[in-house]
Amino acid sequence: ICPGRGFPSILTVCGMAAVWQQVLAVDARYNAYRTPTFPQFRTQYIRRRSQLLRENAKCGFEPGLRRHYLRLRSQLLALRYGPLSEQSSFRASSVRSSRTTLDRMEDFEEDPRAQGARGHRRSVSRGSYQLQAQMNRAVYDERTPGALVPTSVAEASRAMAGDTTLSENYAFAGMHHIFDQHVDSAVPRLQFANDDKHLLACCSLDGTLSIMILSPSPPSVKVVLKGHAGPVTDFAWSLSNDVIVSTSKDGTLRIWNTEDGRCIREVRDPEASELLCCTFQPMNNNLTVVGNSKHLLQVVNISTGKKVKGGSSKLTGRVLSMSFDAPGRILWAGDDRGSVFSFLFDMATGKLTKAKRLVVSEGSPICSISARSWISREARDPSLLINACVNKLLLYRVVDNEGTLQLKRSFPIKHGSQPLHSIFCPLMSFRQGACVVTGSEDACVYFFDVERNTKAIVNKLQGHGGPVLDVSFNCDESLLASADSTGMVIIWRREQK
Repeated sequence: ICPGRGFPSILTVCGMAAVWQQVLAVDARYNAYRTPTFPQFRTQYIRRRSQLLRENAKCGFEPGLRRHYLRLRSQLLALRYGPLSEQSSFRASSVRSSRTTLDRMEDFEEDPRAQGARGHRRSVSRGSYQLQAQMNRAVYDERTPGALVPTSVAEASRAMAGDTTLSENYAFAGMHHIFDQHVDSAVPRLQFANDDKHLLACCSLDGTLSIMILSPSPPSVKVVLKGHAGPVTDFAWSLSNDVIVSTSKDGTLRIWNTEDGRCIREVRDPEASELLCCTFQPMNNNLTVVGNSKHLLQVVNISTGKKVKGGSSKLTGRVLSMSFDAPGRILWAGDDRGSVFSFLFDMATGKLTKAKRLVVSEGSPICSISARSWISREARDPSLLINACVNKLLLYRVVDNEGTLQLKRSFPIKHGSQPLHSIFCPLMSFRQGACVVTGSEDACVYFFDVERNTKAIVNKLQGHGGPVLDVSFNCDESLLASADSTGMVIIWRREQK
């Protein structure tokens, strides 16, 4: 208790302490990457950090400022060292349960004392791509444009990982389990829960979603989510995995309790248009972005079920795919006419501002968009992975803070009409190269090394009976899930050496 401030309530003290514990947790997650040549310093650093945070927690600083500091700290550490995984990047500050977001908006956005800090927060985001570009230049050899030069840190990291090759690291072979509860109905999307090894969900054109548990053995279906009156087109996990949102051709967005499968809320499209895709705002899970068949992109407040004022925009075609960058500042959306649009997202109001448009291929549907801040620790440029029915998997570089795209690589796959999806491997690679995975219409799963100029295929999995529509890694890359047009879901396990 600080002199002159009186006695704060127990709830206030607990709240302040909780924020500083989260700050320490963020620091601890990145501690392994500090001063690689002096590991003893890392122990001293985290101990001193813990001591200072405990002492400061006793003083009466405003909770809103503490939370703002936590967000900035998370962003700056991620810019300096890179996000640790696709699921957890820039999200350490959002550890509170998303269930609370169903009852109220974040008080940070409502606190007038935090208004002045918002501008600074946005200025940090605006500079993020310039910072990443500077880091990128540091690891490229100026004598050979585009060639990657491993740093001494990368060499040390590979040695820590056993110096295994990328091919060895992604030697998935054996089938861990096969789910067939959606047999005869395509499974267009599946996704492991955030930072979870054994919780997986998928949606089906039969109008249901399934949540599966892969451990303890044998794997089983935990709960089936029933309520949609039409094919389920897409879904997304909340950050804390207690809520799933889903879209359907029945024109509704549904919010589900993942424990018991209960539908918490149903949000109907005012024009009864088919809802085709959805995604959570990564820094505020109270907001979900939905794309529909009438070319409209819309931000929805899931607490109220109402659309956010200023949070809508039109595309040239049916909205099929979306992805935020890790800080949640840029949103990319793709349509069925071959265009990818970038939007600037206002964190304070939820407003969308159209920034750039890229025509990937006129008339070729953009089925999948996946954003990644760093491809690997040796290729630190923000990138976008795109499936567009052109018989290629496309990798784009994000060249500025408005989401402008520049083609970097393409990989041949069979893709002419099906809604295929692809992903970046979630862990920051300790090895030379970086890997992406995609489904294909030839019923195979392909692993590509994005830094290889020739023979880029690292692995190829066969076992599906139809086009592979989606793929998903668990958080430690020990398991890979894939789903196909026949309704089969296969869980692949990494080959153990």
